[in-house]
Amino acid sequence: MINPRAPYILLFVFSLLGSGLFSQVNYYVDATSGNDTYTGLSLAQAWKTIQKACNSVPANSVVQIKGGTYHENLVVNVSGTSGNPIVFRNYQNDSVFIDGAGTAGTILLQITDKNYLTFENMVFQNLTLNGAQGILAESTVAGTSTGLVFRKLVIRHINWTASAASIPTSNDNAQALIVYGRDNGLTNLVIDSCRVYSNILGFSEAVSIDGNVSGFQVSGCQVHDNTNIGILAAGNYGTCSVPANDHARNGLIYQNTCSKNVSAYATSAGIYVDGGRSVVVYRNSCSQNGSGIELGCEQSGTTDSITVKNNLVFNNQYTGLAIGGYDVNTTGQVLNSVVRNNSFFNNNSPTNNSGEIDMTKASNCVIENNVFYTSSSNTLFTVENISPQTNNTIDYNCWYTPANDTGSLTVNWRSGGYSTFDTYRSGTGMDAHSFYGNPLLNNAVLPAPDLHLLNASPCVNKGNPLTTSSSGETDYDGNIRIAGGRIDMGAYEFSPVSGVFEKKFSVSFTVYPNPAADYLFFRTDVTVTGAEVLDTRGKVLFSQKPALNCISLSGLSSGVYLLRLVSEEGLSGEAYFVRF
Repeated sequence: MINPRAPYILLFVFSLLGSGLFSQVNYYVDATSGNDTYTGLSLAQAWKTIQKACNSVPANSVVQIKGGTYHENLVVNVSGTSGNPIVFRNYQNDSVFIDGAGTAGTILLQITDKNYLTFENMVFQNLTLNGAQGILAESTVAGTSTGLVFRKLVIRHINWTASAASIPTSNDNAQALIVYGRDNGLTNLVIDSCRVYSNILGFSEAVSIDGNVSGFQVSGCQVHDNTNIGILAAGNYGTCSVPANDHARNGLIYQNTCSKNVSAYATSAGIYVDGGRSVVVYRNSCSQNGSGIELGCEQSGTTDSITVKNNLVFNNQYTGLAIGGYDVNTTGQVLNSVVRNNSFFNNNSPTNNSGEIDMTKASNCVIENNVFYTSSSNTLFTVENISPQTNNTIDYNCWYTPANDTGSLTVNWRSGGYSTFDTYRSGTGMDAHSFYGNPLLNNAVLPAPDLHLLNASPCVNKGNPLTTSSSGETDYDGNIRIAGGRIDMGAYEFSPVSGVFEKKFSVSFTVYPNPAADYLFFRTDVTVTGAEVLDTRGKVLFSQKPALNCISLSGLSSGVYLLRLVSEEGLSGEAYFVRF
């Protein structure tokens, strides 16, 4: 049973601890004039190498790095503490480059079993050899790691080979940013506002979170022009020896832009959840990848409880959404996942005819409230002839093809198919409340479509009327999700009152730390009189009257949740957080 109110004095003490009781100590690094025999405590006494700081600084330090190029392979040998992290960042607005050219190592930044570290405003670049890694963060079998933050980093030109046209084998790999959680786990991971591009990855990914990682967010990143998958949350690969924990889980992947992540040897997704659990993928833009978003399960085991909503998915090569395990030699399948309120446009080329969705082994999944506007192939979607596929629901969607002809389209359904919308619905029992028709988008033209709904769109107020769980969440623009009493189809919500998009919540706030442990704090300019914690389906789990802008999470299991705040004027707002 959750105690709705923690003692006032405990909240007060925790607030002080969370903000740091002591002032931070600045250390300085300057490749031009520094010397590692100096104290590092002033610009005049700056160290020469970043590695010296990685060996020396205590908790609650800020390492200020002067502009320049540092040819180093960094290994971090220090840790911060809760509320007193160690921050590595550029000095003022200087440009700092960690450059692998000419170095002997295979990793630019390695963090093993270390805690409460932040890296921000730096460029990691230029490492070309098989097995190259820009940033590696990991917990070992015997160790743990928590509180790692990577913010406003650029990671580029991490290559397994110098030629992007080279066709790799499974032994050819490079990783821009890779996180491994082994037996005892890695928790409280943040990757925010990074740009990861122009990496030659071979069989690997640009941003990868693998194994026993509980409590993570990948947010506001630009991941583009890489030669394989953009963002991956993975599991079932034996990274953790305990199968129940071998899943990247309780994570948020939101507000990222993933484009032109294309592999020459396979279909690479902009965002891929393969073996993850309890992950919310929302408000992302995925375009010109091999496929837009994939929920897969390549190994034996499951991918479970993934929510994909309010995303823009357009102009991807193979399909907009791939869902399910595809290997007949494994037990891998996708379970209990929801794909709703996304806008899919012009995904799949006319030559492969897979359509906007390609479904393989998936069960107990819901696909609803989406807008699907196909490519000139006029193919709606494909359900492959592979089992199991049980208890799936496809409904309350808008389907449209450029041919504008319900009698001239294709649905590939297992070993057969349908050529009209009516025969598809009657033959499968799917999409009973859906319709075929022009969604009336603001601009349905590549290369830069505008997928907002026009005033006369038939998608306005036509989503599932039982979709009340999203009340208060935001659409792709960050505006209130339900306007006019019933949710719209697609990633955008149209306001029937003003003819423009609904205003944002009146209660604006940020939460921290996120992911959180036993307490969650928030910052806001209004007086908050109440707080509720909801699950991702909108069920209220408990309510509190917050003290000192803090709520207790005691008794709340690990997972992704919503915090809803109510002001004294009766206005409300919501934000996602992760409990790890």
